[in-house]
Amino acid sequence: MDLFKKIQPLVVVLQLLCTVTAVHALSLEECVQLALKNNPDLQKQQLSVELAHEDVAEQRSVNFGTLDIVGSYTHYNLPRTLAPLTPASIAFGAADVATTQDLFGTAVVYEVPLFTGFAQTRAVEAADLQSEMAGVILKLSREQLIYNVRTLYVQILSLQAQEKAQASYVLSLQRLYDDITRELALGRKARIDQLKAAADLKNAWASRERIGGNIRIARAALAALLDIDQISELEKIDLSTESIAVVHEDFTDRFSGLQRLRAARLATEKNSKLVEKSKAALYPQLLFNTSYGLNFGPNDSGNRYSGDWEDQEVWQAGLYLKWNIFDFGGNRAKVGKARVLERQSRYEQLKTELELKRALKEAVTKINTAVTDYNSAREEFAMTRETETIEQVRFEQGAADINDLLYAKARNQLALSRFTGAGYTYRTAWFYLEYLLENGEKR
Repeated sequence: MDLFKKIQPLVVVLQLLCTVTAVHALSLEECVQLALKNNPDLQKQQLSVELAHEDVAEQRSVNFGTLDIVGSYTHYNLPRTLAPLTPASIAFGAADVATTQDLFGTAVVYEVPLFTGFAQTRAVEAADLQSEMAGVILKLSREQLIYNVRTLYVQILSLQAQEKAQASYVLSLQRLYDDITRELALGRKARIDQLKAAADLKNAWASRERIGGNIRIARAALAALLDIDQISELEKIDLSTESIAVVHEDFTDRFSGLQRLRAARLATEKNSKLVEKSKAALYPQLLFNTSYGLNFGPNDSGNRYSGDWEDQEVWQAGLYLKWNIFDFGGNRAKVGKARVLERQSRYEQLKTELELKRALKEAVTKINTAVTDYNSAREEFAMTRETETIEQVRFEQGAADINDLLYAKARNQLALSRFTGAGYTYRTAWFYLEYLLENGEKR
């Protein structure tokens, strides 16, 4: 009883340590949410959306013009008046006109474009389309990230299942090798049987190490997507037969609403606006400019009031018209370039539509092929397992040689790996279809 009281605190500490060090298995959904929250590429894309919004605000602000405060200082070698002279300003004698060699000026200037050949209107429309495109691209980037996380997650589970099966295979071969070694010592088996068992054992061990290396690589890739140091244990995915079924739908009814096509259409519309914007240089440009300020400075030495500071109110308002009538083909070339870009975007839109149709057919085919492979692998695994059991009994009774047993074990191991991989391949094929249909976040 005293001994129990002494070790009781140690038991409590060990229990606490076990509780603290218990590893929480990450689910697939948890991995997806971590990636959407932490992935730096996605955060960068989010900034692209903000950048597009700022560009829209910038383009819209041009319509309201600019208001500036300006200041200047100029030293002249000869005296200057503070403002242009008129007959009225010298009516009472030129000696009363303020002149200076050090002229200071301050003013408030407002300038606004009145007509730019619709260039500014098209610039705003193009910026709006770019902002809309940025939102679509962000959505597609999220779908791409979700797909990448899911495929890596499933790949890790598949490799772990293969590693576990391979470890069992190695253990089985090790036991077989040990049994043959004992039988060899008793003179019941030949040296050749031991060498064959050892060779298969070495090969199986190397395969297990290779699978382990692939698991570490996949874990590192998944950790990078999630922006965490390392991946803990992963929850298993249900691979029951009831959840694996053939797909009969072609999903053509969802085709037109996909964001990939929308992004391509927006790109075409944007380039059309840029064509119209480039044509604006063929029209006259009209600006309105107004300013109000003061010119001031000390009267020069030749003035009757030398050294006294004078100031003069100055304001003006005016229209500025510019119309380029010839630039040696520069504007025409700009319009031509914009039209070529528009045509390229139209071909890109068509390419996107064709590629998406092909990819959807491919995805459905992959799912249905995976179902066939899964059912075939399940039946093959059941038969090879029974074959291995029979060959083991025959070998122990001396009715079969080592080659038959090793071949049966290898066939069963390959069938198990294929069966395990087929289940996860089916899941990956479904993830690909959901990625194409942009249902990753809806799942």
